Amino acid sequence: MKNLLFFIVPFLLWTCSASPVGKCSRPPPVQDGDILEMPQTLYFTGAKVTYKCQRHYVMKGSPDVRCENGHWTETPVCIVPCIITGEEMDQNHIHLRWRNEKKLYVESGEVVEFACKTGYQPEASSSVFRAHCTEGNLEYPRCMQAS
Repeated sequence: MKNLLFFIVPFLLWTCSASPVGKCSRPPPVQDGDILEMPQTLYFTGAKVTYKCQRHYVMKGSPDVRCENGHWTETPVCIVPCIITGEEMDQNHIHLRWRNEKKLYVESGEVVEFACKTGYQPEASSSVFRAHCTEGNLEYPRCMQAS
């Protein structure tokens, strides 16, 4: 019996110490985002990691995520920017107002202003010339050749 305990007690101690109960595995990935710290393979309850979105992306939610009883709290979401290109502006006969860029990244929630190119006027059905970027979507105003 004594010999049996000699094997059972160390086994139970090893099993309990190796048990991941209350621990979290690697934090979940966030699309277009990164973890600021070097990721570990195992985290204890109460551990925190911080996320950061890539350039021009806007974070929705808390950047800090915690390990709680084997589960991670809700991760943030990185909202895609609007990408304004010269090609799209040429198709609509517009240019950026107050700027000379041919390509511009606009964060979600921001407003960008356009104007008609020289020799063009706004189309009657066109949207306003202040466009609001909403999660990667932007409605371009349109201009037509002046008569």
